[in-house]
Amino acid sequence: MRTLFIVSVAAFSFAIAAHAQTPLSDADCTAAWKEAGGADLTPEKAKPFIANFDQVDVDHNGAINWEEFKAGCAKGLVTK
Repeated sequence: MRTLFIVSVAAFSFAIAAHAQTPLSDADCTAAWKEAGGADLTPEKAKPFIANFDQVDVDHNGAINWEEFKAGCAKGLVTK
């Protein structure tokens, strides 16, 4: 029983780590923003860079601005 618990905790920890992204550098974040269009992003424009739009659109206005995008980069929520 104890071994099952330890294996379960290890598997859960690995699953969480697998979903975590590495934060983008400032340069990579800026490049991704420019590649995405360099203006407020709709869900469609953000799709190649952001897996979960709602996590980055913190004010929930339906668009991701530069400040939200930068914060998303720092949290590992944006990919290049």
